[in-house]
Amino acid sequence: MIKFFRSIRRNLLSEGKTAKYLKYAIGEIVLVVVGILIAINLNNSNQQKNLKENVENQLSLLRQSVYRDSLSFSSLIQYNTKQANNLKRLIQLMQTSMDEANCKEFITNFHQLIEVRTNIADRSIYDEMVNSGAFSKISQQKLKSQIANYYQLSAHFDEIIWMHVKDFRAFNNQVSMDGTISKAYMDENLAFSEQERCAYFNSLVENEKKKRMLENLFYSGIATYEQINKLYSALIYQVMSGLPEYDE
Repeated sequence: MIKFFRSIRRNLLSEGKTAKYLKYAIGEIVLVVVGILIAINLNNSNQQKNLKENVENQLSLLRQSVYRDSLSFSSLIQYNTKQANNLKRLIQLMQTSMDEANCKEFITNFHQLIEVRTNIADRSIYDEMVNSGAFSKISQQKLKSQIANYYQLSAHFDEIIWMHVKDFRAFNNQVSMDGTISKAYMDENLAFSEQERCAYFNSLVENEKKKRMLENLFYSGIATYEQINKLYSALIYQVMSGLPEYDE
């Protein structure tokens, strides 16, 4: 094609048709410029298409990640509810005579007392979108706000949850350290007879100061589990509100 255009230019020059040559040269330049502009537009169009596809793929992964978060939070709510009920049962047992069956149940429930489980939202996909610049390319401001709010709320709740957990664990350690309760009697692996355990538990509930301390510990645990559940429920509500489909 280039040889063809050169041949035309040579013929025009050899025939002395300078004016026609100039017009032809200008036309050729215009064609070249138009071709470059078309190529740039096509390239930009392809880039925009690839960018949109990348954002859509990332959002799809993000939806899956948020959905997994909701499953995890739901599981934790069930666990925390069970733990709170166990603590309520401990309070009930303290109001009754500690026979062998009650002693065994008390040991089992008390042993699980400090097993507080937590989880945070998986930020890996979100952080990747932010760091790569894909998040800023989302054109829908409502969608961007909804995503950002979810992860900001999750981070804030995580701080609150850990504050409750640390306070509860500190209270539990205090009860052990100040001699309110001997955890040795709660250890099923130690060679205490059932009679010895029951005698010890009865001594606890008969001591008004120690009984009140234990009740406060149990109520503190109930409040901790229920407060954590409220926070996880709020995050699940955010998830259930759904992320709208991306439409640029």
